Amino acid sequence: MIQPNATLYIKNIDWKVKKPLLKRAFYSLFSRHGKVLEVIVLRRDGLRGQAWVIMEDVQAATAALQAENGFTFFEKDLVIEYAREKSDRIARLDGTYVPKSKRQKIAKKDDDADNDSTPDEDTTKEESNNHATAIDQEQQPSEGGDGASTSQVQLDPQLDAPPSKYLLTQNLPEECNEMMLGMLFRQYSGFKEVRMPRPGLAFIEFDDEPHATLALKALNGFKLSQTQALELTYGKS
Repeated sequence: MIQPNATLYIKNIDWKVKKPLLKRAFYSLFSRHGKVLEVIVLRRDGLRGQAWVIMEDVQAATAALQAENGFTFFEKDLVIEYAREKSDRIARLDGTYVPKSKRQKIAKKDDDADNDSTPDEDTTKEESNNHATAIDQEQQPSEGGDGASTSQVQLDPQLDAPPSKYLLTQNLPEECNEMMLGMLFRQYSGFKEVRMPRPGLAFIEFDDEPHATLALKALNGFKLSQTQALELTYGKS
């Protein structure tokens, strides 16, 4: 049985979607549940349509798994489970990191000692090793460094515009779309919809002005990438 840990394994992803868009969309989706340390998306033969999301702790990973498993993501229902092995990044944080070469030696000794494995067990071991190897090969600093991609910079809300139930945001990254913004705003009560009349511009509608104001204050300055932050103002009613 796979033990709960801070790294989530995700499959049933539409691999036709560009990698930068997938990573940014995963950041938006999973950062609702806690700090995202890293997102790893694989697009090579044999591992297409798979990803790993490394959360800061087990509690955040568990909350994300329970809330987002089955979520329709680019027209496919995500399948989310705990990763079979703890990521190197988490192992370094909690002091349990063991170099890959040493892990392989230990695994070889265990295999030599156990000659009664069934074919199903062998398949499970091979799949687990593939997952671990993929994470080792693909791990790299996230877009904003150590979790910066999901952090918020302190920007003063643009409260000089008349408050309303509509929020406006401009100068969005090219790959930012309605689904990504919807994942970000749907955590706030009263959210109704996101409309993008043209690339880079979006209107977010809430049931009423108080709900819109709460979302504005919470998400104004949210980092969408290493260099671009969400800038929110009130829109016209």
